Amino acid sequence: MHRVLGISLLASVFAMACAPRERGDGSVDPVGGVGGTGGVGGTGASTGPDAGGAGSNLGGAGSNLGGAAATGGTGGVAGQMTGGAGGAAGAMTGGTGGAPVIVDCTGVDDGTECEAPNLTDTICVDQQCVESICGDGYTDTTRNEFCDDGKNGDDTDGCTDQCEATCTQDADCDDGNQCNGKETCSASKVCEAGSPVSCDDGNACTTDSCVPASGACSHQGLDDGASCGGGKLCLAESCKTSTCGDRWVDAAKNEECDDGRDGDDADGCTDACKFTCKTNTDCNDSNACTNDVCNTSTHQCSHTDISSSCNDGDDCTADTCSPTSGCHNTFIDADGDGYSPNVCKAGGPYADQGGDCRDTGTNAGVVNPGVTGYFSIDHGVPGLLSYDYNCSTVVEKRYPSIFSPTQCGLTGGGSGWKTSTPACGAVGTWHICNPGINETQDAPRTQTCH
Repeated sequence: MHRVLGISLLASVFAMACAPRERGDGSVDPVGGVGGTGGVGGTGASTGPDAGGAGSNLGGAGSNLGGAAATGGTGGVAGQMTGGAGGAAGAMTGGTGGAPVIVDCTGVDDGTECEAPNLTDTICVDQQCVESICGDGYTDTTRNEFCDDGKNGDDTDGCTDQCEATCTQDADCDDGNQCNGKETCSASKVCEAGSPVSCDDGNACTTDSCVPASGACSHQGLDDGASCGGGKLCLAESCKTSTCGDRWVDAAKNEECDDGRDGDDADGCTDACKFTCKTNTDCNDSNACTNDVCNTSTHQCSHTDISSSCNDGDDCTADTCSPTSGCHNTFIDADGDGYSPNVCKAGGPYADQGGDCRDTGTNAGVVNPGVTGYFSIDHGVPGLLSYDYNCSTVVEKRYPSIFSPTQCGLTGGGSGWKTSTPACGAVGTWHICNPGINETQDAPRTQTCH
């Protein structure tokens, strides 16, 4: 009876040790864990006809591969129950072995935990037992990976090289540029572009652009003269065919300037779109009294009055400028007697022809500094010293001498007025002394003066 009980108990223990290990999800591990150490066996009775041997002191160690736990030694077949119980107790104490450990990932699903020498946190990936890391191509959610595309260098494909989603909300996709539309985050966590802003105003004479910060359009006009196609030019931001008067100098049409044909041909640009002048000759106004100069920067003519240059510095001339013939230095001689009333310039052409004491008025023409003759009648010029024909300011008598008897016949002189010098125009007795003979002869004579 003791033997039967002992065998029955051992069978129970062995059955427990060999039972498959269930996972947490109810499946059975194909390989058990390491078995526990068997307990101490009891000591069998030493007496009796069927005395059993001493029970094994220690239960056998369970298999390190998860095999059934070794049982404790049993008491002798004929031993008492105590010995068998000891063995059973040893078996029970050894415990059930664990699930088997995977070391070969061949045919094993990716992500299955495995063991490899000197590695931790290992899983099966592509039938190899490797450490679970970002970039191994397996999304290990237990290590907080959202995705794993093998770290392909493209963070915009929905999975970054940090095994995170490219985006989780629209704000993650905003590039700060309002001109390329509003970016959105798709269900696949990829940023999708929005609809770009169109700023094309259809005007070939503007440069159209979008302001990234605001998304507003800007239309910058091209410079006048820029080509806008079809042989046309941009003028005031409008594409036109160039013509004289459009304020654009079209060199291709031989225009030298273009002031809009303002009607003023003297402003540097004529209404024919030609410069007013390019050389001084272009400025000739046919006026001898102006100096005509072309400003080659503004192409405007200047006509400076040069009449003052006609002044010869001679008070005996009237200096004038004739537009047709230029400077004239006319001798001032109103009465035409060849003498000017002014003091003439020394060394000038009229140096000895000045000092006319009367150049205008009654009988002005008979008096002047050049008169050498003597007259018996007054010149009749009002306000002028009588008989002052030569403007000397004194009256000079032609016959001023008084007869001198002592001189008569000696030197050929001695003739003169017999008594006193008559006044100008008066008749007196002139006593004539004949040279060589001491004879005299009286004759009437009129005193002349100048």
